Amino acid sequence: MPILAVSSHVAVGHVGNAAAVPALERLGHPVWRVDTVSFSNHPGHGHHTGTVRPEPEIRDLLKGIGQHTGWRGCAGIYSGYLGEAAGAQAIAGAVDAARAVEPDLIYVCDPVIGDNGRVFVREGVEKALRDRLVPRANAITPNAFELQRLSGHRVEGVQDAQAAAVAILEWGPDIVVGTGIPDGDDLAIVLVTVEANHVIRTPRRDRAFFGTGDLFSALFLAHYLDGRDPQRALARSVAGLDVATAITQAAGTVDLALIPNLDAIVHADRPA
Repeated sequence: MPILAVSSHVAVGHVGNAAAVPALERLGHPVWRVDTVSFSNHPGHGHHTGTVRPEPEIRDLLKGIGQHTGWRGCAGIYSGYLGEAAGAQAIAGAVDAARAVEPDLIYVCDPVIGDNGRVFVREGVEKALRDRLVPRANAITPNAFELQRLSGHRVEGVQDAQAAAVAILEWGPDIVVGTGIPDGDDLAIVLVTVEANHVIRTPRRDRAFFGTGDLFSALFLAHYLDGRDPQRALARSVAGLDVATAITQAAGTVDLALIPNLDAIVHADRPA
């Protein structure tokens, strides 16, 4: 069951596609990969080199994938970081083309805008996500800051996150998963659908990790495809992220200790 993955790439570390693709492939999915940027490392290290891939190049790659595969068998699409706003139109076109062939495919959009009160995408990206990608997604996976930006609701706790998610459901997604929601000494992950709310709590780790949102989104897509049960997909994805952050903290790094621990991460589980 192939998956199209459109996100950033770093040469060193595991962010964007460099986090998502290994997890998707380890869970058995061939990945059709398009990188929106190519950087030496996560910019959070304070230095990086590399370039943003221009929209015509992204559009051309997506067109070529469609011509080569006919989008046949495409089970899912994951999109993450956009280097520029125009890339959203190319991704939206690919989603529409793939859905015309595979109407049951699942599109998970990680609407990367920023974190910890700071926007770190280029001007226009936030609007492009809101207008073009979020309405097409089956599920979106914003962090608390992104959930607040998208919905216009404050997000300072679980109830706030649930109310913000309900507002976004009206735009078209079936599932909103808010991650990193403040909840006392813990962080909450809140899943909201029209039918139900689910909350999973996980210990707060007072340190930075690079790539957790990208890894979570990929895990959620793969686990949701395996049975289409959002609550089980959430439990398995949170369990995998818990393993990844614990191992990375023990290693004393901010870049995920992904590859040596990939099996443990993708096969982790917890009660739903």
